Amino acid sequence: MSLEEVVVEFHELGIPETKERELEVPTNMDLAVVLYGLRRVGKTHFLYNIMKKLLEQGLPIRRLFYINFEDERLSGLKADDLSRVVELYYKLNPDADVMYLFLDEVQEVEGWERFVRRLLEGKRAKVFLTGSSSRLLSREMATSLRGRSLSFQLFPLSFREFLSFKGFDYSGPLTEARRGRLKGLLEEYIRYGGFPGIVDYPGLMKIRTVQEYLDLVIYRDLIERYGIEKTGAMKALIRVLVKNFARKLSMRKLNGLLASTGAKLSRPTTSEYFSYLEDVGFVIPIRKYHPSEVESLRSTPKLYLADVGFASVFGVEDIGYRVENIVATELLRRKHYHDPLLEVHYWDDGRGEVDFVVSRGFNVTELIQVSYDVEDSTTMNRELKALIRAADSLGAEKLTVVTWDHDDVLTIDGKTVDFVPLWRWLLKT
Repeated sequence: MSLEEVVVEFHELGIPETKERELEVPTNMDLAVVLYGLRRVGKTHFLYNIMKKLLEQGLPIRRLFYINFEDERLSGLKADDLSRVVELYYKLNPDADVMYLFLDEVQEVEGWERFVRRLLEGKRAKVFLTGSSSRLLSREMATSLRGRSLSFQLFPLSFREFLSFKGFDYSGPLTEARRGRLKGLLEEYIRYGGFPGIVDYPGLMKIRTVQEYLDLVIYRDLIERYGIEKTGAMKALIRVLVKNFARKLSMRKLNGLLASTGAKLSRPTTSEYFSYLEDVGFVIPIRKYHPSEVESLRSTPKLYLADVGFASVFGVEDIGYRVENIVATELLRRKHYHDPLLEVHYWDDGRGEVDFVVSRGFNVTELIQVSYDVEDSTTMNRELKALIRAADSLGAEKLTVVTWDHDDVLTIDGKTVDFVPLWRWLLKT
């Protein structure tokens, strides 16, 4: 099938029904807008949302060219073939002054960046790109699209988005009945995660679908793209990471855990495989807070999953770690969607940890401890002491403990500590 048939088919079928996401991107700049993230987080539907806004502004659908380069009908397409897109655009839109191109999974076409650069230099197009590999996109943009692109990371649904997809309006007063419904949806979100495509599936179907997503990541994004030969070792690495998520893991310890499964990888290869998982957005490392960025990068990271649904695939049930993971991804979502100056680390003085240090530049704005069970007095006292020590060390004034359902404000050693239920913390914007 030719490019023309693919484009005309899109125009005939129209834009499918979509739901709004919280991320906002510019639509009228002379820069390529690049959207990246893990597979199935909704990048294609995000492009559809952009198109709908352009249609609402009066642009006819024939002015929108959407091309998914993972469409098997376009397999074998080369960079030189992309010039046909321009020819086709002006064939269908002879009076157009600017093209609107939506190129999905663009990394599948080697050399795509030269084509995009040529269009941007001539101010001939508004270009929107998606990709499942942050490293490939970053490398290509750094070499060929210098200063000509803006990148945005899309995450799985936030809890606010999840509620919206479920049709639950949380903006009004929460009666006891509505609060009960809200907590039920939170439990569903904690167990199955926030992939948009599974929101309305029954529980067992959610898990099976997330397993399919994981297989897709393994075979399309890891084995095919990076030429990984030790498929079994990569699968074992994923299993080890999922079973130890929301914990500190050095490459040395990770390699040891991998060896205990019977998988044989050298430490450098383990590190390389881990970097691939980070690249495709499966695992997210958060480093220790240190005034020196170099020292922070050298620290042992705490490793979080892009979506807690992966934990359910492997039968990992620890709800405390799940809640901490959800807080971590929400903080990163707030950084990437709303506040690019925000930084997220953890704190550790050798006697205790604080789960999250939120900062802007050299200013620590908030310390967050996640404590699912505040009834465990021994654990709670230890975590509060670490929180107070960190506040003294870093000069932080805003201290928060995210709990399951405990709502309180306490003064401890002259410092105000705000205990906030998870649902309420997640609904903050």
